[in-house]
Amino acid sequence: MPPKAVTKSAPLPPKEAALFKTLLSQYEARQLKKAIKTADQILKKVGNHGETISMKGLVLTYQGKREEGMELVKKGVLLDLQSHICWHVHGLVHKQDKNYEEALKCYAQALKYDPGNMNILRDTATLQSQLRRFDHLEQTRLTILKLRPSLKQNWVALSVAYGLNNDWAAAQKLLEEFLSMVKEVPPFDPEFSELLLFYLTVLERNGNYEKALKQLEEYTEANKVVDRMHAATFQPRLLQKLGRTEEANEKYKTLIARNPDCYDFYRAYFGHNGLSLDDASPESINTLTSELEVFANQFPHALVPRRLPLTITSGELFQTLVKQYILRGLKKNIPSLFADLKPLYGDDTKRSVIQSIVEQYRDELEAESGTKDEDDSPTTYVWTLYFLGLHYSAQGEYQRAHDILNKAIEHTPTLPELYTAKARNLKRAGDHVGAAAALDVAAELDGQDRFLNTKCATYHLRMGDVEGAQKFLGMFTKKDALSPAKDLEDMQSFKFLLEDGEARMRENMLPMALKRFRTIDKIFLDFNDEQFDFHGFCIRRFTLNIYFDVVKWANDLRWHSIYIRAILNATKIYLRLFDTPGLAAEQTAPVPEPEGEKKSKKQMKRDKVKAAEEARKAAEKEKDEDAVVVKDDDPDGHKAISVEDPLEQAAKLLQTFTSEDHQVFDIWIATYDVAIRRKKYLQSLRALAKAKHLRPSSSEVHLRLIDFQLQVSSLDKESESMESILVKEGLSRLAPGEQSLVVQNSQYLQNNSTNAPAIVSVARASHKIGVSISEVEDVAFSLLRDDVDLKYQVGVDALQLLEEINSTRVTEFRDGCQKRLPLSTAFLSKDELAKLKQKAAPQDPDASEETAANGDLVIEPTDTTPNP
Repeated sequence: MPPKAVTKSAPLPPKEAALFKTLLSQYEARQLKKAIKTADQILKKVGNHGETISMKGLVLTYQGKREEGMELVKKGVLLDLQSHICWHVHGLVHKQDKNYEEALKCYAQALKYDPGNMNILRDTATLQSQLRRFDHLEQTRLTILKLRPSLKQNWVALSVAYGLNNDWAAAQKLLEEFLSMVKEVPPFDPEFSELLLFYLTVLERNGNYEKALKQLEEYTEANKVVDRMHAATFQPRLLQKLGRTEEANEKYKTLIARNPDCYDFYRAYFGHNGLSLDDASPESINTLTSELEVFANQFPHALVPRRLPLTITSGELFQTLVKQYILRGLKKNIPSLFADLKPLYGDDTKRSVIQSIVEQYRDELEAESGTKDEDDSPTTYVWTLYFLGLHYSAQGEYQRAHDILNKAIEHTPTLPELYTAKARNLKRAGDHVGAAAALDVAAELDGQDRFLNTKCATYHLRMGDVEGAQKFLGMFTKKDALSPAKDLEDMQSFKFLLEDGEARMRENMLPMALKRFRTIDKIFLDFNDEQFDFHGFCIRRFTLNIYFDVVKWANDLRWHSIYIRAILNATKIYLRLFDTPGLAAEQTAPVPEPEGEKKSKKQMKRDKVKAAEEARKAAEKEKDEDAVVVKDDDPDGHKAISVEDPLEQAAKLLQTFTSEDHQVFDIWIATYDVAIRRKKYLQSLRALAKAKHLRPSSSEVHLRLIDFQLQVSSLDKESESMESILVKEGLSRLAPGEQSLVVQNSQYLQNNSTNAPAIVSVARASHKIGVSISEVEDVAFSLLRDDVDLKYQVGVDALQLLEEINSTRVTEFRDGCQKRLPLSTAFLSKDELAKLKQKAAPQDPDASEETAANGDLVIEPTDTTPNP
């Protein structure tokens, strides 16, 4: 039975009061065992002292006994409702649990009984910053300043609070008052320099450009600004806003001379003169090209002034400039030349010009005539082939790219870049086995190259070889880690977590896949929580401009592409769990070992050594009794996937996005998929309307629009409920109500008859509507027409549809896709694919003790390309 609430407990006797002070000191010094003993001493004498009970509970939470500690903290609050210590401790425990809302409420209660407590005020200000309560933050920082006006951090903290709340005028007034009181500061003081730069930023925000410029020049001359680069970029911007064009131009030119390969300096310089490099008007092109030509002559080794004209020019001028640029890059053997020019490929004309130039140059090199001169090195030819291979691959001409890259490898078989390009092309063509084999060879050529080994591991994951990928990653992870995967998880490697999760998802290993995606979600949550410490650190270290950048970064954190990708994949798994009852039990069932299968002596020895090593590591961790060892309570992902409410879990993941009016198409599609299964028709309608607004003719939207009409058709047509009325009105704006679903589907197919994803969408919609299997098959087989640009991913999607409806033409469709996409291995049967993987797998050096110690290096990978 919980204790009765007591408004105020009696004060401690002198001896126990002294012990309580000792308890506070021991807690601050993290002497946790001693603190428990001291608390027990006090409670033997005064068993109902709320503050001591609360402190004991707080110490227990730091020892990992959270439930027991929380109970004591709540008991302590009830025993002394007017104690600021009890409420402060209660807030600290909530803060440990990342429950910042409740922690802030507890701090507010604590301040009622001790409004001048600096520790509680500082913690309150930090929580208000974390929760973006900037209006309340102003008041808290003002209270702190009034209590301690002698500390400069308090002045700065209040000015920052004003800035966060967009009250820049108050921030300027406060900073000017503070700076007027500052005595002499030594030159090049970094903290004072950051403060001055922040003050200049405040002046700029308030439109006081003249004063900001004057102060900047004064501070620079007096050596008060340490970050000279910041000052150098600040000054021309202020001159520009003051209309002093000539002076601003000279300053921008000085910056360009300082770093002639910085795109931002050129954009700022031309933007200041009213010229845009991104959307240049026909009248400004001549001016821009002439100015950039001057810069190119002034800085002969810089690439940017030669690259920028290629974006804004066209016609004969573009052809002349791009030819010079390409030949210069090829002769200098620049591997990144194609990546540099790839943004131009959005213009079909420019892409054709680039192709003709490089092909002509290749022909001249092969004929050893034409423009070949003393600048052409023997490697120029192979880099020209490398460029063409990447070019053809980017255009979807995978066979042509494959042939030319093989030709380059025959010419120079020791260049790793050729194998990485070949692997990328095979990956795009759908041959993940051949792509991994090509990268295996690249890794053999330079076994210490971390990039190559990381790429190799990535491609093995895409091939489905999870164990093989971890062998590559284990070359660069901690040797004392439990496994490479565990170390990469601790190191928060998004690349590994995403690729490994998606690989396991493709292989139908859903528990570990879901665990990987939820781990990414947890890491992003940790990122958000870790900014907590920066609220105080940036104020103490005076890194104020950076602090504003951190706040902005944290606000946009959940919109990162990695997080969105992980959330979408996790949502798909939860939807599969809902759509397939019993799938979770099937995935978590133990896998029996085949009878008669025995481990080799070598494998048994390895397992024994591994078990001994794990036992040794566990023993070492247990030496420090006070250390809280975080154990993974779900190593196989079984708890993650064994949820009773997968739809609710998916809805929670998407809740962050659905509360905002964002522009992420895939999130709206996932929101619809979850909401329609939850029978949330209005939420489904909103998600569908947003998706249709972003991509009106998307195949994903068409399929779900058909599905939504089928779902709401079961609603009572005579119903006058608000939901029914709103659904009918919304649906009338999205779909023509007078047309049947079959007609809508047919018209969409006619309008998108050569669009492969649209054809698959129509086939799926036809199956939902209830047309015959033969009609669905006819639609799916239209993918094999020559006028349809078929990608292997779309072919696999259509193949899965035919398997789902138990079509008798699956093999025929599989063969047709293989004929259309000869490089792809995605349409091979499981047995054929397994044999191909076994053939392409690199030889295990431990597999045979008879392997020659100095065998010849085989450069060419096994040819895994299936016969057309």
